[in-house]
Amino acid sequence: MDYREYSCMVYIIKQGDTLYSISREYNIPIALILRANPYVDIYNLQVGDELCVPVLGPVTWQNLMSYEVEEGDTLESIMDKFGVTLEELLQYNYPSDIILHAGSTLQLPELDM
Repeated sequence: MDYREYSCMVYIIKQGDTLYSISREYNIPIALILRANPYVDIYNLQVGDELCVPVLGPVTWQNLMSYEVEEGDTLESIMDKFGVTLEELLQYNYPSDIILHAGSTLQLPELDM
């Protein structure tokens, strides 16, 4: 499949980022990130560099948000706080991501405010 068939979200590299960590955070295969960024030096990611992170499926990044898990959070408290179901959490995150650790990140549908 040609990467140009995907829309992209611009991702700004942060300290400690790797292609693996980015692929896990956004549930995108590393190979697809590489295809969408053919000129990126994967051995020398720099803080502030921009990557195209392909968006898969009908969900757009405009309606997803990242949530950093806080100390004391539970799946139930997060689901209640954001009005999401366990099915939705699993749809946007790897199953291993919903084993909560303070500082880990979950992808959630944005709240309509």
